[in-house]
Amino acid sequence: MEKSTKKDYSVPALDKAVLILHALAEQGWLSALELHAQLNIPKSTVFVLLNSLSRSRMVERHADGRYGLGHATFLLGMSYFRDLDIRRMARPHLESLVSQTPYTAHLAVLAGQQPVYIDKVEGSGFVRFATFIGQSLPLHLSGVGKALAAGMSREQVANALEEFPDMRDAEKSAQQLLEDVQFIRQHGFSIEDEQMEEGIRCIGSPVYDLSGNIVASISITSLSQDLPAIKFNSMGQKVREAAIHISQELGFKE
Repeated sequence: MEKSTKKDYSVPALDKAVLILHALAEQGWLSALELHAQLNIPKSTVFVLLNSLSRSRMVERHADGRYGLGHATFLLGMSYFRDLDIRRMARPHLESLVSQTPYTAHLAVLAGQQPVYIDKVEGSGFVRFATFIGQSLPLHLSGVGKALAAGMSREQVANALEEFPDMRDAEKSAQQLLEDVQFIRQHGFSIEDEQMEEGIRCIGSPVYDLSGNIVASISITSLSQDLPAIKFNSMGQKVREAAIHISQELGFKE
């Protein structure tokens, strides 16, 4: 067997500093002795690293002698989340969701009060839906719209529907949407059962950010014959799981 010639370059002190930062991130305030005991790092090394991390504001020392994450880690984290591309992060999950299925997956965000598709992934079916990136949809009728509305208050829902043209019965539509929102909050997914187009069904789910706010939604679109009502729950859970995976990459914790 040939030996690998690839070298594993590392900086031991840096590795230990990262271990300390992870411990503080996961457990909160810890003393130098607690870090030494938990991480099996020599006491002298722990004190030297904490001193260096303190100077760079990566950690800060409490009056009782314990250490916690410093302001610099917050700035780094915010820079990371600011630069996140939700389309790039969601794409592999959308692809996995519709792989080997006749479904089409969509990713949407709110633009004003309307959901807008910002990505689309087609499955392996013969049918190609005439949806497109940049397409806006009704908040109260679409699977992605209902999922996005799950983050709205009753007043916000009513105000949003007032902005839709040709709204024949805004009060009735608002009440139905609020019922859909309640269902989503309980089950984690939305159902659009031929409300927008006969013969087409969608199941959606909200995507959350670090603060727990709904920032996007995903959905699958299908011919009704390929998504019978008996599959609503099982597919709903799969869509929800994909949305949660995306949310977790955005820093969300259930």
